[in-house]
Amino acid sequence: MFLIAVLFTALGTAIASFLEDMQGFQLIMNFLVMPLFFLSGALFPFEGLPKALAFIARINPLSYGVDALRACLVNNSYFGLGNDFVVLLILVGVLFAVGSYLFSKIQV
Repeated sequence: MFLIAVLFTALGTAIASFLEDMQGFQLIMNFLVMPLFFLSGALFPFEGLPKALAFIARINPLSYGVDALRACLVNNSYFGLGNDFVVLLILVGVLFAVGSYLFSKIQV
């Protein structure tokens, strides 16, 4: 759960560093987070999805976080717990580096 929180914090920092208006950030995050949540597998299983939705679910970073939580809580994993942690750690590292760099370039 910590990796999911850091992932979305880094993503929010990277997006917010491009924006000049605070209200625009809330709008963009709602349009980004809601589809990520609905396609993460938290509400439906991945088995039996059409190929297009299965591809989207596979590139969705929240899918790996939900799958890791499911593996820890009910011992049922689609991607594999090790795979989930590796993907989340890589994405957290990349987004944290990008968000930190973009945030450091902001001029007040």
